[in-house]
Amino acid sequence: MKEITIIGAGLTGLLLSILLGRQGYSVQIYERNKDPQHSFGKRGKSINLTLCKRGINALEKAGLGEEIQKLWVPVYGRCLHLNDSPLEIQPYGNYHEALYSISRQELNALLLSVAQKTPGVSIVFGLKCVGYDLSRSTIFLINEHQYRTELPFTTLIAADGIHSAIRSQMQRNFGFNYSQFYSKHVNKELTIPTENAKEYKLKQSYIHIWPRNYFMIIAFPNRDGSFTCTLQLPADDNSISFRTLNSESEMLYHFRKLFPDAISLMPKLVEEFFQNPEIPMMTVRCSPWYIEDKILLIGDAAHGIWPSYGQGANASFEDCEVLNNCMEQHPDNILASFIEFQEKRKTNVNTIADLSENHFNEIRHLVVDPNFLLRKKLERKMNLLFPSEYFSLYSRIAFTTIPYKQAVKLESFYSGVIDELLKYQKIILDPDSNASEKLIYKTYKKHLTNNKDIT
Repeated sequence: MKEITIIGAGLTGLLLSILLGRQGYSVQIYERNKDPQHSFGKRGKSINLTLCKRGINALEKAGLGEEIQKLWVPVYGRCLHLNDSPLEIQPYGNYHEALYSISRQELNALLLSVAQKTPGVSIVFGLKCVGYDLSRSTIFLINEHQYRTELPFTTLIAADGIHSAIRSQMQRNFGFNYSQFYSKHVNKELTIPTENAKEYKLKQSYIHIWPRNYFMIIAFPNRDGSFTCTLQLPADDNSISFRTLNSESEMLYHFRKLFPDAISLMPKLVEEFFQNPEIPMMTVRCSPWYIEDKILLIGDAAHGIWPSYGQGANASFEDCEVLNNCMEQHPDNILASFIEFQEKRKTNVNTIADLSENHFNEIRHLVVDPNFLLRKKLERKMNLLFPSEYFSLYSRIAFTTIPYKQAVKLESFYSGVIDELLKYQKIILDPDSNASEKLIYKTYKKHLTNNKDIT
């Protein structure tokens, strides 16, 4: 059997192992943490994920379609909690489009259970990879007592996350390009218990957002009726930041000013604020992702992105599906698989990295901007008139599998249509105007004629 060694039993490493195991590979995974099924150690990242079509497609290819549905909660839009204003609902689309809120731990547990039952896949916990020797095709691992061992590999795939030890060593190679960019903001997990969510009638069918310009709370629903929240604040700032909110009185004072309606939802706010870790947001770009036919980076190890677009796990799952397809098409040529994988994915993940940074600003600021909301209203109207042709950029990213780069290329065309139509706001947004649809249709067709390469 062809042998593959994977570093990391997170979401990416586990899904890839299932796909490759089903293809007939012998897969050995090494994971630094203890087996979560038999340990109760410190939790890692736990803020919920939102799965979309891209990630779901990859999970379905691994045979997890039915099982995954038991773990998620569908959400059909954003519910904005604005100061001194009624709740505002912003649906994702016209046709009941949904994202799927899911616990990272529960998803990881499902993937782990399936991987352990997949023929050809084995997992060793409690061994941290700290490097490799390419000349001897050997990896170096240490256990919790810092005992070091060396093990051989044939082909090594690094799915060891944004702080990848394998990538760190690759950075020393001549010709390896690397950059990282931290957001000034970091995340902290908070919770809204089931009883509080029910008492305040917090709807589970939406992601709830408290946007306050430089500060924000986002709440993701869970199956038990509770919500897992992420609080986003600057890490270090002279005014309001995690550094300056260093006492209970200071923190509560600013929370009452910024999020007065959210405090009553969180009975453990003080405890969670001071005890839960701060999770940074970092964009990672690097190349090349591979060394010969020996080593490959995948997922966050190759392309870490900010979580604001909800595409981190989805992009990594899509990685797994694309790599699996490449290896199916080149069963006897690992190097060809690696080259094709990078060609198909690198420009696309660079694109979603840019979009994620831009979208972070959109959620905090633009969701309450009248001009932004007007564009979104017109986009939904365009989608109603051209349901099989027109999709907003967000819809192309979240609800289709159009490559990220192509989705952005299409946006330059569609945004031109919207820009022109906004010159005639009174006509196009008048629900009783017969001229509205005619103007939209005429403008759209004119732009389509002038951009014949749009498909």
